Amino acid sequence: MFTYNINGKASRHFTYANLINCGSTAQLHQIENLPKQPDTWRALSALATKLLDPIVDQFGPITLTYGFCSPELARLIAKNPNPHIAPQLDQHCSHETNKNQKIICDRLGAACDFTLLNSPAGTPIDMQQVAAWICEHLKFDRLYYYGKDRPLHISIGPQMNQFIQTMKTNADTGHRVPSKKGRGLTAISVIKQVDY
Repeated sequence: MFTYNINGKASRHFTYANLINCGSTAQLHQIENLPKQPDTWRALSALATKLLDPIVDQFGPITLTYGFCSPELARLIAKNPNPHIAPQLDQHCSHETNKNQKIICDRLGAACDFTLLNSPAGTPIDMQQVAAWICEHLKFDRLYYYGKDRPLHISIGPQMNQFIQTMKTNADTGHRVPSKKGRGLTAISVIKQVDY
């Protein structure tokens, strides 16, 4: 039997609660959004240690906008008209299983979305610059870029693909659609060429 303390340290800068209790849906509905799998707790710690801590060290404090997503939270978010989630792909469910005990996301690992503020007044940092720095300095699995003033999605996983996908929002439907993508060294050039 494993035991993890939600208020325990996941890394130098983050507790498990920071990674689990972020995002408005879980907070508004006050559901228990706790990991049940030991590998999820370990993956959340690895995400914070290997990616988030170095980002904080480089840019300063970050704001997590979406972190761990239990199957219960995923079902709740899916009820929104435009939920913007893909539990089978996005790694927010980490190592959690569905009702049939099947892994929800075969990519495993863990993911979060975050943004940065560079002043007490709350001026946003250019997230394109943050994404470029991540591509050049950190080992990650996937990074989804939505725009200079939008949160970044970052994940770790067994494959650590160094894969970047830029996403645009369709003006008519509000749906996010894939744009440019790249892997490894190509990821750096893709993020530097984005113009939104």
